[in-house]
Amino acid sequence: MGKDGSILVRDKVATASLEPGSPSFLHRAFNLMAEYVTDGDDKIGLSWNAPVHEARLTQSSLLGGPISVDLGGMLVERFKRSVQVESDVHAMALGEYRFGAGRSGLPFLLINMGSGAGLAYHNGTLMRGYSGGAGLVCSELFDVPEIGEKVIVDRLLSGRGVAHVYHRLTGATLTAAEVTERVMDDPAAVRTFEIISTYLGRYLVTMCRIFNPKTIVFAGSVARASQHFLPDAIRYANDVLEPACLPASIVASTLEAPACRGLV
Repeated sequence: MGKDGSILVRDKVATASLEPGSPSFLHRAFNLMAEYVTDGDDKIGLSWNAPVHEARLTQSSLLGGPISVDLGGMLVERFKRSVQVESDVHAMALGEYRFGAGRSGLPFLLINMGSGAGLAYHNGTLMRGYSGGAGLVCSELFDVPEIGEKVIVDRLLSGRGVAHVYHRLTGATLTAAEVTERVMDDPAAVRTFEIISTYLGRYLVTMCRIFNPKTIVFAGSVARASQHFLPDAIRYANDVLEPACLPASIVASTLEAPACRGLV
């Protein structure tokens, strides 16, 4: 990426192709990164789908679970460049702050609704927490009687959540993108997003009472389908929240690759 946040090269590689689930995943990931590092690159930024504290990992499903890895140190040793390592949701918040909706809307709360769920709070300084765990809400539990389950946030307010709720309603296995494509003529798809919006509204109320942001920014792949669930969630939050806790705006991100831009 350029220092101005411009994307110079882009590519996609399926995580599954790198055989995640054990520490050896790192070796394969680093070899992949080496294919793209050039002599003109003076910094390497890496976002990871797990809490990061001072460039260290203490847990990662990609590496098999609880683990202690000095990821920053390994990057410096391998590539001999300055590095920045953040959790994916923290990197997204840094990107929104520098290049997106965040800077003019401080303090802001970024809610990631991608393959998983997470959040980050930025008031001019990113709140990382004592040991990098701020915003790790993926294991918070919702009782969802509409599908007869108690479900963690990661399997409700995310792409996996859309797919899971639809599956519980119909028995069919579709991706979130496929569910979205059906929303115009499939009552179960409509009902799926109604359920998502109900629990997102409750989630918004709780987060606004805790953080009191001026702006809430939704990011991640599911945010691109926000027209199917966000308006109802916003209406619920506006009806329930106390005036002192109401945000000025709740928007879907329009920034491409915010996590990458956050590490420029």
